[in-house]
Amino acid sequence: MSNRPGRSLGIVERVDRAREIALVVGRVYLGLRTQRFLADVIGPADMEARWLRQHEANARELYRAATEMGGMILKATQFLGARADLLPPPYLERLGTLQDRVPPRPFDVMRRVVEHEFGRELHRVFASFDETPLAAASLAQVHAATLPDGRDVAVKIQYPEMGALVRSDLSNLRILIGAIDWVERDFDLASLLDELSETVPAELDFVHEAHNSEEIAHDLAHRDDVMIPKVHWDTTTRRVLVMDRIDGLRINDRQALIEAGVDIEALGRTLAETFAEQLLVTGHFHADPHPGNLMVLPATAASPQRLALIDFGLTKRLPDGFRETALRFGTALLQGKSALMAQALVDLGFETRGASEETLGLVAERLREALPILTRPGGPQPDDIADLRESLAGTLRENPVIRVPHHLVLVARALGLLAGVNASLGVKADLMSIVAPYALGMKGGAP
Repeated sequence: MSNRPGRSLGIVERVDRAREIALVVGRVYLGLRTQRFLADVIGPADMEARWLRQHEANARELYRAATEMGGMILKATQFLGARADLLPPPYLERLGTLQDRVPPRPFDVMRRVVEHEFGRELHRVFASFDETPLAAASLAQVHAATLPDGRDVAVKIQYPEMGALVRSDLSNLRILIGAIDWVERDFDLASLLDELSETVPAELDFVHEAHNSEEIAHDLAHRDDVMIPKVHWDTTTRRVLVMDRIDGLRINDRQALIEAGVDIEALGRTLAETFAEQLLVTGHFHADPHPGNLMVLPATAASPQRLALIDFGLTKRLPDGFRETALRFGTALLQGKSALMAQALVDLGFETRGASEETLGLVAERLREALPILTRPGGPQPDDIADLRESLAGTLRENPVIRVPHHLVLVARALGLLAGVNASLGVKADLMSIVAPYALGMKGGAP
């Protein structure tokens, strides 16, 4: 495949890619159909073990396709790896590792993208440019560079032909999933594809990402313990994003933080407050707070200790009224009123087959049982979150839930990532007392 930036995929490339996608989807689907036939018609005693082996085989197949094909297939499998409400644990365990399994592209390939975007040679745009990337993800990679005026920047460069790959893969997936949905009326794969069709093209527009970062920076501007790198608009395009480079410590490197004199408890409180404000006050949040996107700047004589948020490729705006509905759900949870909790879930966007109240009642009951863990001092630990997630996911998979709204999937994913970060920090803050003022509208900047 040529690396010439902006070139459309050739007919042979499109056909080869369509064939490979069809083979992958076909193998996964036929494997599941075979096990379902065995379960319904024969009912072998080792059916549970058979299902486990099939799920593990399917997860390996999806992982292989993601790492070999990249593009939309990698994004789709990363997306599925966060959907505990849809997929059993073998998929989550294997696909959940895809975040850190993206090899970088050669420097010459990425240099051509930058030069194509700006219409001039790289050395005429940047005073220096590090050929070794700082990070590589599914759609782009990041390089350190210096502007002619001496400012240190991070340059995010989209992989060549990524737009064409996404369009082609979405088209192929829509045909295949449409056929499966027609045969399998119990599946609702089309809604998943709709979510991907909305989020991934938005991630390909770095101008859109830059605006998101500036909007969230504006929302959090009143906080002196949070910083978001500045966008350099004169060197930013749809496929190249240039921002101030953050020379900080990774938030999950506890020993390095301690050695640098970072107040760990204060950092944990800043992290909780920052996301409580985004989720419950402004309604626009950074939806991918994994440790690579959270940096820490130790205190200096000129500034206090700060939490730096980077990479705004995945953000989400919550629906109007989200805080009020979430507060109503939380109140019902604390009161143990499952019926009111179920109604709040409907108002939050859950949909069930036939408007079934029974399924949402079961979800509410699982959450009510988990309340002591969620509200204990120090907050829930990652193992607690994992157990609760699997309990809820099992309920959703076994009962006729049609759709968990995408914004709640991203909220749940963000909360899970934050719980893991807090555990790595070893903070003991009372999360309920931190979050409550934001939920009640008593704290936070203007929405």
